[in-house]
Formats: sequence, structure tokens, C-alpha cells
Amino acid sequence: MAKSTKHKSGGEEGGHEAAGMMRWLLTYADMITLLLALFVVLFAMSTINVRKFEALEMGLKQTFDPNPGVLTGAAKLLKEPQLTQSSATNVSAFVKNVTHNVQNSPGSAGSTTTSSNGSGSGILPMSAIAQRLQQALSKAGLANQGVTVTTERRGVVVKVLDDQVFYGTDHASLNAVGARVVDVIGSVLRTFNNNVVVEGYADSQPITGGPYPSNYALSAMRAINVLEHLVHYDSIPEARLSAQAFGSTHPAAPNTTPQNMALNRRVDIVILNSGQGRS
Repeated sequence: MAKSTKHKSGGEEGGHEAAGMMRWLLTYADMITLLLALFVVLFAMSTINVRKFEALEMGLKQTFDPNPGVLTGAAKLLKEPQLTQSSATNVSAFVKNVTHNVQNSPGSAGSTTTSSNGSGSGILPMSAIAQRLQQALSKAGLANQGVTVTTERRGVVVKVLDDQVFYGTDHASLNAVGARVVDVIGSVLRTFNNNVVVEGYADSQPITGGPYPSNYALSAMRAINVLEHLVHYDSIPEARLSAQAFGSTHPAAPNTTPQNMALNRRVDIVILNSGQGRS
């Protein structure tokens, strides 16, 4: 009797072990199945649908090729109506986006070029630039302060006489009137994008003493001071500006009288034609 009881107890213990093993195996199998499903999903997400990609490629070719009838593989594309419709939709959106970008890109016929500070109106005709400058100077009461605006083949030239804008005959620093003149010119320069050359000139009278060894050095410093004023006080981009020094060469009038020599002590601010770069 005792032996029979012992056998029954051993059987119950083995059954419990088998049941525990089965539960463990089921849990492990579930985990493996879930991992497999996860990797399948990840693989599917990372795989390119070649057929749809080829259909999109063919749709792009048909859109941009002037002779779509000669495309290789067109018949294959037409056999896939769903792919063709989807590709056409994508291509249509792509073309609209490209057209919008081209129409609004700098230099396109339908776009308006603006200056870097956002206030410009692009490249203007020389006559319009000259008119703006004359109006601005007149409005500021500076039209009779030794400033003249002329239009030449190279562009619009604003001549600013030395006797009006600098402290003295042999000086290169702007006085109060000169600063106002340059500020008014700078306010007009901000409304378009043409390049600008600041040219410094001097009369033929030799320089004796002072900080400038020659008329070339004097004329160079006059041009540089005007250029730096335009950059630092009038926010004209440096990339649009350059300075040149001519000394006593290229006089506006023969250096034979004091009046003519006064005309030769000047700074010319040249707004170049749109087709010309800086010298």
C-alpha cells in the first residue's frame, strides 16, 4: 500500500514538471513569433517598392520628354493603371513645385530681385536712378551744395565737390554737410542692386606736408571715407562697393584757375549699369 502511494506521488510530480515546461515553451514561442513579426515589419518598411519606383521614374520621363511616345517601356507602364495614376499625381505636384520655384527665383522673368536688406526693388533703369537721386537731394535741400547728377554711358554719376563735403582743401574727412549728402545718396542706393564705384580725385597742386604724401593718397582716402560711410552708416552691402583713386589725373576741367581746380577736388559716386561689374 505504501509502495503504491509513492508511485502515485511521483507521477503527480512529473506531470507538474511537464505542464511547467509546456507553459515555458508557449511563452518562448510567443516571444519568438512577436520578434519575427517585428523584423518582418521593419524589413517591409525598409524595402523600396521597385515597381512603384519604376512607374514614378517613367512618369517623370513622360512629363519632361517632348516626345513621350518614343519612351522605352511605356506599354509596361500603361498596364499598371493604379501605378500610372499615382505617379501622375506625384509628378503633377512635383512639376507645380518646380514651376513655382523657377517663377520666383532671382533673375526669372516673373520675379522681382530685391536687395539684401529687403527694401530694394531690383535693377532699375539709369534714368529712374538719376531721377530718384535728384529728387532726394532736392527734398533734403542739398541740390545746390556742390552736388550734380549726370547720366553717362557707364551709368549715373553723382559728382560731390571737395569744397562742400570735406573739411578743407587737403582733407579727406567728411564734414557735417558731406555726411548729409552721402546719407541721402545712400538712402537711394538701398532701393536697387546696382554695383557702385566711389572715385576720388584731386587737383594738380602739389601737397607739401600733412598726412598724405601725394594727391593719389589724398584722393584714395577721400574715396575710402565715403565708401566706409556708406557701409557703416547707410547699410550698403560691401559686396556692391569699390573705391578708386585717380589723383590729379582725369580732371573735370583744366587746372588753370582756382575755380577749375575746385571742380577737380571731388568724389564721384558712380552707379554702374546693370550689365557692368565693379572695375
